Amino acid sequence: MGGCAFDDQIPDLKEDEMKMVEEYAAHLLLKYDENYKAAVLSSEAMQAERERLMRLAAVQAEIKKMEEERAAQEAQEKQDDSSSTDSTSDGEGGKKQSGPVFTDIDDFFGLDGLEIEYSGFLAAKAYPEQLDANDWQGVVTATTGNSLLVFRYTITNTAVEDKYLDMVSLSPRFTFRINDSFSKASMMTVLLNDLAGYRDTIPAGESREAVLIVEVTEAQAQAVNKLTMIMRYGDERGEYSLLY
Repeated sequence: MGGCAFDDQIPDLKEDEMKMVEEYAAHLLLKYDENYKAAVLSSEAMQAERERLMRLAAVQAEIKKMEEERAAQEAQEKQDDSSSTDSTSDGEGGKKQSGPVFTDIDDFFGLDGLEIEYSGFLAAKAYPEQLDANDWQGVVTATTGNSLLVFRYTITNTAVEDKYLDMVSLSPRFTFRINDSFSKASMMTVLLNDLAGYRDTIPAGESREAVLIVEVTEAQAQAVNKLTMIMRYGDERGEYSLLY
């Protein structure tokens, strides 16, 4: 243990063999040192850390993908919403504009036994404003000089049995026309209660909260006086007045 050796008792060792003996002796001494704390993670801790990093990388990759899809969607929305009405023939060789189709949210998406009601909005710098320590979904934060408009919805199961809501399968797209002056596509997030990506079972007779979020300037967030939500999935398009 002290490193002493007698030529007639211990054979000559190669350098790498000597290092192995030294490391073994050092670890053995440290093992019984009550003041020593291992700096190397246990296999269980290493596995947990590896899984955490893999989950974080997957979330970051999903966020990047969503940001790219959002940019493409906003470009498409600007093109689609250059006119908020559809042209139809007036029967006299000309064109006339038909009015937008206003509809309830759940009716538009054909949800059976579920009602989705708009319950207001708030302007905030981040959402959620309070984050649980074990909540891995993260937080949506406004960029410098901007604010988030967080639109809230209540999803209620009016049926007698539990209902599974899978909005992802519908690939919905939401745009908000603000003050009849500009439109913003909802942000794509990994929030568990993001309405566009909502997937969960809602027990009979119970309600859940969902949100849609857009980012605007601070001045725009303080001057909202009219809101219209434009809903799309597939070739369908509908509108829902939030504030008028």
